[in-house]
Amino acid sequence: MNFDSQYYLVDIDGTLTNYRPGAVAPDKMLHGNFLFPVIRDMMLKQGWEKQKAEDAILELVTRIIFWDYTDFIAEFELPVVEAFEQMRQWHFENLIIYSEIVELVRQLVHNGKKLFIMSNNPYMGCMFKLQAAGLANDDFSSPYFCRIFGTVALRGCKSVPEVWKRAIFQIPADVSEIGVIGDNPKEDGEIPRSFGIKDTIIIPRPEIAHGIENTLKQKVTNYEN
Repeated sequence: MNFDSQYYLVDIDGTLTNYRPGAVAPDKMLHGNFLFPVIRDMMLKQGWEKQKAEDAILELVTRIIFWDYTDFIAEFELPVVEAFEQMRQWHFENLIIYSEIVELVRQLVHNGKKLFIMSNNPYMGCMFKLQAAGLANDDFSSPYFCRIFGTVALRGCKSVPEVWKRAIFQIPADVSEIGVIGDNPKEDGEIPRSFGIKDTIIIPRPEIAHGIENTLKQKVTNYEN
């Protein structure tokens, strides 16, 4: 693979990480999300009834379309350190790390490339996955990525062309200097190419990994999956 661009938008799900078999089975999720059970169980420890806690989570998801996990921590006044630690631990236990792409990221940065995350995850979801991959620090900073373009920052998912446009125009470079690294031929290839990006590197995977964290969000906003 040739990496001729100076700037790269890098996907997470299916590119840097994936889920271990069974980790995101329907019976292990709540409202289509794998961390909502963690949030619910912390609410139960604070005295919430189970159904009321689950209903409150769903109400927040519906009210704040482009939510992040910190919205739930704040809304329900959960203990911050414990919440972050449990969410981080879930990722360390349930993710597959594609070490060859992690090493590629490190090498590209070593070679002077400027990298940005482009993901269907909210900001904190991106950071937990990057921590599990060894690409982010405990304080949620990263020495490898200039910016994290997730659903909160871009107000949408990667299947929406305007979301790519919003990301591209936040990079201080001509589009000819920007490339994409991902696993989805449409979201990481066809759509960015429609905006003039020519350097799209698609990592072949047996199955395309979609952003499970945003399943409900995509339904609410009528986005294509």
